[in-house]
Amino acid sequence: MNAEEALAEARRNDPLNEFFVWWDRISQDDVATLESALDGASREEDIQQFLQANPKFLIQHLGGGHGRWVIPKQKLGAEHVTDFLVAEKHSFGYEWQAVELESPLKPMFNKNGDPSQHLNHAIRQIQDWRSWLLANQNYAARLRTESGLGLTSINGNVPGLILIGRRASLHEGTVERRRQMVHDLNIRIHTYDYLLESLKGRLKGLAVWSSEPIANETYELPPKFRLPRVT
Repeated sequence: MNAEEALAEARRNDPLNEFFVWWDRISQDDVATLESALDGASREEDIQQFLQANPKFLIQHLGGGHGRWVIPKQKLGAEHVTDFLVAEKHSFGYEWQAVELESPLKPMFNKNGDPSQHLNHAIRQIQDWRSWLLANQNYAARLRTESGLGLTSINGNVPGLILIGRRASLHEGTVERRRQMVHDLNIRIHTYDYLLESLKGRLKGLAVWSSEPIANETYELPPKFRLPRVT
């Protein structure tokens, strides 16, 4: 069995196959597509729908060499619905990230440097999801064929990712405050420009492995070529 056949077999046996996303099927044209979507969005729902239709833009910051998955609107019991759950797989298993979206027009911090009500709301959402997962971890991680949610290896301390606002609206004085919050909460907090940075970084990385410069084409690397996490 060659590498392509092995990958196809793994995909067939993947219980989350419907949510699998190819991380390397991107092109320079995608930068303009993402920029246009972000610039034109006025509501959280605009971004939700765009990313749900184009999940590859939610995984470019990940580095797992054995696959990436994006699950939109995952129900956690009757109480909660996530915006997205994102997974990457390494040799030692799955790593999950709970993604909460806020409007790209909402501020991350108030003018006095305090977290905005929108950021506080996003933090509470992720904390609520964690509380539910802590109480229902076995059910959440159990295979769907065994009446679970199929979120293999997920736990109640799942790392979070909040996307809110745009970089142009950030105040320089909030950088240290945000860094401390990220450390304390285990929640990465970024503007939507983070998605653009991650995409551009991935394209540059792919060009390193390609014999041709980046053009308006798609690069698909063999599974053995995996890149480190974009920060």
